[in-house]
Amino acid sequence: MRHGISFRPPDAHSFARWCKRAEELGFDAVFIADSQSLYRELYVSSAICAMETSEIIFGPCVTNPLTRHPAVAASAIGTINELSGGRAFWGIATGDSAVLNLGLKPAKLAEMREYVLAVRGMLEEGSAEYRGRANRLSWHKSHVPIHIAAEGPRTLRLAGEVADGVIIGTGFIPEVIADTLAFIDEGAKKSGRRVEDLDLWWLVDAHIDSDGERAREDIRTSLAASAHHSFAFTLEGKRIPTELESGIRALRDGYRASEHNVIEKGHNAALVDEYGLRDYLAERFAIVGSPEECRKRLEDMEKMGVTGLRINNALPDRTAFMSAWAKEVRGVG
Repeated sequence: MRHGISFRPPDAHSFARWCKRAEELGFDAVFIADSQSLYRELYVSSAICAMETSEIIFGPCVTNPLTRHPAVAASAIGTINELSGGRAFWGIATGDSAVLNLGLKPAKLAEMREYVLAVRGMLEEGSAEYRGRANRLSWHKSHVPIHIAAEGPRTLRLAGEVADGVIIGTGFIPEVIADTLAFIDEGAKKSGRRVEDLDLWWLVDAHIDSDGERAREDIRTSLAASAHHSFAFTLEGKRIPTELESGIRALRDGYRASEHNVIEKGHNAALVDEYGLRDYLAERFAIVGSPEECRKRLEDMEKMGVTGLRINNALPDRTAFMSAWAKEVRGVG
């Protein structure tokens, strides 16, 4: 199983230290959040990651089709890929806190498809049509893997059809995993591929503490964020227990995008307990507890066919978490 770590960029010096330490501890990938109103700039941070590492792959996780023209996005990720010696990937979704904090609505799937194909065309061919107009990128012609982040059936199918990889946020209930892979495979078949041909990374919230209950308390901000992501548009087809649907809707409606994954703010974390969702969300989206509990959970995920993790930890000291994950869960470092 591959282990990637997700960062929401803080100040440049801390971010440089995080990236360097992630590679030292044997992580396979760094996923860099794009939310200009909450965190430092994505592509500046990506350049820092390129300079501070030599082997690890990395890229946006995720950008969106609204805050940058596709020619700007293509030029940015092309530059980062060049700087890193071809180690970059480009992750995109319809838009969450980056667009919500600007008073905008997430892009429709048709808009994201057009945007993704335009970026790919400029990166690989040097030109593409976008919204009826010709766009060019004259200096870059090479492949940068494109990953689409997806939770719902329609987005999973789109990712399977047009992306090189999928960042999956549906959770780890066995029947949900089976549904997810089936949806991606449906899309992949439209372009003559299979789900096995795509690079799959499963989003997981993670926290380790010798006191397992304290770990479950501390992870609530991340659990609220995962519920917000996964259930934002519809509950249909998400396999949520009927008795929890009203609580999920209430969390979704009360979620503050202005505090997205910001652990210092307590509102979103409190919603998890207010609606009695902590155990369910932890079971669906997390690896959390004592080192022994986390090792067992990781083994169970491997048995379910999970081959790559995009690990999310919202606590301020990422280096302490990464060290604990490497040494106490993976047994390395």
